[in-house]
Amino acid sequence: MTTESRARTQALNNLFDEAFEEIDPAAESPLHGQLCSLEDRYGHPQLIAVGGMKRILKVLDRHSNRHVAMARLHEDASDLLFDPFIREARLTALLEHPNVISVHDVGVDKEGRPYFTMDLKVGDGLDVVVQKALAGEGYPLSERLDIFLKVCDAITYAHSRDVIHLDLKPANIQVGHYGEVLVCDWGLGKLIGGADEIDDDVLLNPDLLNGMTMYGQVKGTPGYMAPEQIRGGDRDKRTDIYALGALLYAVLTCRPSVEGDTDAMLQATVSGDIVPPTERCKGVPESLGAVAMKAMALKPSDRYASVSDLNSDVRAFLGGYSPVAHKSGVFTEFMLFYRRNRVSCNLAAVFVAIVVAVTALFVDRLSVKREQAETLAASLRVEMQETETLAARLRVEKHETETLAARLRVEKEDSETLLREVGLLATALPDELIASGDQFSNDFFYQRPLVSYELTMRSVNDVIRTEPDRADEARAQLGYLYFMSAEFAKAKPYFAINPERMRGLARVNEALAESFDLDKHKTSATQLTKIIETLESMGRRGISAKFLAYDYASLGYREGYELAVAATFGSHAHCFSYEAETQTLTIDGGGKSLSLRTKQGQYPLRFLPIKRLILIDTLVSNSSEIAALKMLEVADLRGSQISSMGDLKMFPQLKTLIVRPGQLSQEEKDRLSPQVRIE
Repeated sequence: MTTESRARTQALNNLFDEAFEEIDPAAESPLHGQLCSLEDRYGHPQLIAVGGMKRILKVLDRHSNRHVAMARLHEDASDLLFDPFIREARLTALLEHPNVISVHDVGVDKEGRPYFTMDLKVGDGLDVVVQKALAGEGYPLSERLDIFLKVCDAITYAHSRDVIHLDLKPANIQVGHYGEVLVCDWGLGKLIGGADEIDDDVLLNPDLLNGMTMYGQVKGTPGYMAPEQIRGGDRDKRTDIYALGALLYAVLTCRPSVEGDTDAMLQATVSGDIVPPTERCKGVPESLGAVAMKAMALKPSDRYASVSDLNSDVRAFLGGYSPVAHKSGVFTEFMLFYRRNRVSCNLAAVFVAIVVAVTALFVDRLSVKREQAETLAASLRVEMQETETLAARLRVEKHETETLAARLRVEKEDSETLLREVGLLATALPDELIASGDQFSNDFFYQRPLVSYELTMRSVNDVIRTEPDRADEARAQLGYLYFMSAEFAKAKPYFAINPERMRGLARVNEALAESFDLDKHKTSATQLTKIIETLESMGRRGISAKFLAYDYASLGYREGYELAVAATFGSHAHCFSYEAETQTLTIDGGGKSLSLRTKQGQYPLRFLPIKRLILIDTLVSNSSEIAALKMLEVADLRGSQISSMGDLKMFPQLKTLIVRPGQLSQEEKDRLSPQVRIE
């Protein structure tokens, strides 16, 4: 390369270097440079609204180059309001829903005063909307109800996050020009419960959200505050439901539910002195008025259980159905059906009209032959009457035939049942008859003791008559049968046939033969109690259970019967206390395990008329232990250790169930009859 070429190349390189040195990076990326040079993010503040605790400014967010709404405390606000203000911002920011105002930024300015920014929406408050509707300037009822449903959607979402608003009113509902609806001002909002179900310990601290002190004279807005909110009682989701009812009232009538000065409005709310919407304003649908009044019920338990239920009732009205809150009549239901099916009903009406017209034309054309038609009709009427008479006679004969057939079937079933019972008893009798009366230990005896006794007596007499080699053993069995029926004098000679085999029972029978008073036994269970206590002390629990079953089948409940029933539980008899006047049974197990069934699987308690059961410190395994108490109306199981409640659905008369918190699972609650009230 020549010297001239090198000089030319060097000159060209110098020109490139000078060109790049003159390029300004900010000129190449002006937006980036602008962001880098910003000191204050928000500028150009304009006051657009003033509230009790804060003011709202329209500011320019220089980062995004758009206008947003900024909430700030009043200039003279106390430092004590900083935390409630920040709390409102964070609580609102957590509720991400199309109908809840969105929070963009939360911070403090150079002076350390907090602020937060939100969407800047152009539109009117719902209070302005209802005033325009009242003046006839748009917003028909259908549009106002659509706004209300969007508010319900927002509150339903907030309740799903266990957040309640506590200051719902028209002024806090922002309505945009294109159908946007936003629920604003969550300053009185509250997180229900102490458990944080949102995975953000920093933003949603229950101590912060629930423990802060609300500032101001009135914690809410008169006319939209629930009675319990005014009285300072517990506030929950149904407090918001009351406010939604008042909001619906305003949407329907374009007026608040109560009017006057503050004291008068609060007094009317607490006393429930609210004029129904249909009386305040003409044209309000009666069914929607009923929905509003149900939501504003004085007692929280009488209101809707959830916002979803309130929402569903309003949507039912819009869909042409009657809301649950409105007890509509037949005519109303018919009119709703017509409105839902207007086209089909009109087509049906046209069809009927065509049929009527064609029929009239046909009748007119037949007028010439009227006399012949009348004669023929008379003949047909005579034949029809004869046919109906014959048909009626056939129906009577058919009914009599069916009745006879049904009677024969019942008699056949009874005969077959009796034959099966006799056959079952006869099969078991030859091998077990003489031993110890074991034929009484099966389920058949406990279900039908009198029939079992009679059949066994016949079988024993048949053995005595037809089998001489077993006659003495059968006669000994007669002693056992007479003992069971409390005929102790008759039983005495039969026990003497084989005294060694039934030595203990024979001694008891001999003593009873001398002291037993049959007339007293028919009116009082005192002697019955002593007999069962004696049998239990001998370890003859099977005989005592059968003795009680036979006695109840033959004589039924009488004075002192609860003592006889308690005696069947042996050493646990003291655990049972029965009050005959109120039909209440109290069982105090003293912390020990206690079975309410005998070893034979029977329930002696079924012989008592028990309407109320109270378990105290009693270890009972599951509800099948009390399944035989079919008259039970009230069951207090708080003092029990019952772990399974599956058999509670078997109580047809049960009305009240008292349990400990968590003792009854949700699945077990769902299986209960709707008539059962859980305390």
